Amino acid sequence: MPRVREVGAELRDEIRQPLFDGIYIAAAESPVGTREFFSAVQGKLPYLTNLRQNNLLEAAVSFRLMGLVLDSQNWYSANRQALPLIMERSAIELRIGEKVYWKANGLYVCGRLEQNAAVGIPAAAVANTELVYQRYGDVAVQSVSLTGKHVVDIPPLQSFRVVWSIDSGALNAGEITAATPAADTRLLFLCSLKGLQRRPVQ
Repeated sequence: MPRVREVGAELRDEIRQPLFDGIYIAAAESPVGTREFFSAVQGKLPYLTNLRQNNLLEAAVSFRLMGLVLDSQNWYSANRQALPLIMERSAIELRIGEKVYWKANGLYVCGRLEQNAAVGIPAAAVANTELVYQRYGDVAVQSVSLTGKHVVDIPPLQSFRVVWSIDSGALNAGEITAATPAADTRLLFLCSLKGLQRRPVQ
C-alpha cells in the first residue's frame, strides 16, 4: 500500500477507493426536482453508500478527486423511456465547500445509454413478451476524468456534495409521465467520485 506525506500532515495510507452514494426514484415519484448525493447517508445500507457522515470525510481523511460518474440501470419494460429522458434533462453540479468545481448536462457525467431489447413472437391470444435492459454510465471507470494538475483535493472535514437537478421546465407533461417509474418498480442512481483516499496509517 503506498504511503504519502501531505503538506503539514503526518504520513498517510493512500488507497484507490471511490466515494459513492445512491438515490432511488420510487414508483410514481416524479424525477423533477433537486436531489443531493452524499447529503443524507445516515442509515443507508452498505450497497448504497460508503460515506459515514453527511457531506464529510472523517477527521484526518482526505480524498484526491480524479473522476466523477452517475450510473443507473433499468430492466423494466414500463420504464424504457425513463433513463434517456432523465439523463438528457439533468443538470449536475459538484460542490466542494462553497465552490462549484464541475457543472454540466447529465449526458456528460452519465456517459452513454446502452439498451438491449427483444420482443417475443406471440402465440395465438397471447400478448407480446417484451424484454428490456438499459444502462447508462460508460463502461469506463469514470465519464468525467480529472488528471494531472486538474485533480481536486477534498481536505479532511471539508463539505462536498453532488447536486442533481431536473428543472420543472425541462420536461413536458407527457415526458414527466414517461420518466416516472411505473408501479412496483424503482430506479437506483449511484453517484461516485473516483480517486485516491488518504487516511491515517494503521
